Amino acid sequence: FTESWLKIGTGKSFVGALIAKIFHDHTDQKILVCCYTNHALDQFLEDLLDIGIPQESIIRMGGKSTTRTEPLSLYRQKMNTRFGHTDWLEIDACKENATNSLTKLQRDFSSYMELTKRRLPRASELLNYLEFADAEFHYAFTVPDGTEGGMRRVGKGGRGVTPVYLIERWLNGHNAGVLRDSENVLETPSVWEMPVSERRERIKEWQDTIIEECVERLYDLGKAFNDYQDQLTVKFAQNETLTLLSKRVRIIGCTTTAAAKYTQQLRHALPEVLLVEEAGEILESHVLTALGEETRRLILIGDHK
Repeated sequence: FTESWLKIGTGKSFVGALIAKIFHDHTDQKILVCCYTNHALDQFLEDLLDIGIPQESIIRMGGKSTTRTEPLSLYRQKMNTRFGHTDWLEIDACKENATNSLTKLQRDFSSYMELTKRRLPRASELLNYLEFADAEFHYAFTVPDGTEGGMRRVGKGGRGVTPVYLIERWLNGHNAGVLRDSENVLETPSVWEMPVSERRERIKEWQDTIIEECVERLYDLGKAFNDYQDQLTVKFAQNETLTLLSKRVRIIGCTTTAAAKYTQQLRHALPEVLLVEEAGEILESHVLTALGEETRRLILIGDHK
């Protein structure tokens, strides 16, 4: 890697245009030209036209342009291929999957917000969690099924014993109540003899884990939604991508903002040379976002101060 700087007014942009012409005339590599501002980009593209690079070899990405660079616009040169039946099936499937992911994401996010506001998780949620997380505790909190001799067992106040009866009593620091002689209660003394302080610590551990798993689900659903949206973006931009992939297009010009906006299209175009004009104005992170998987050469042109 070599680095050299030219001072203001010494012909940096002219040398940069010469470098671009050399690659255009003597290689088949595709060149991505990036600038910080639209003004600098249009000026450099006009320099490329002045130095003899044909108009049909250059594509300018982005909405702005000058009178001379307007014909270079991607929107002016974009290929127009119609979607077929298979394309629309793919689009409809992506839309449906994105909608389903968004619905689940909104539902789970509401559950997450509710969960983080509560002092304790709901007994039913905790029982469901323990079924797979801690077999001993789940067994200890399982209410026996059925009735005995046609009689229905009831708790305090004559209310019927619900499936969360045992876990609710444990959460509140009580014993097993009317089910203290049940087989599963008798077989799990360590659970029912646990001091209230230890119960609170255990509940906090379970709640933290439930929240963590909820966050992981939110991440997975959010990523799935974004992936489907990206697939739709790529699909609807396939004409732009096909245009950039065309062999006649040798130079693609854009600002660093457009490089971030059109990331997918640029990655498919596979530019092998990245030429940055007025590189002194651009943060290194912006240059990194413009680097593609096939980029083999980076040329930075700019004032050393």
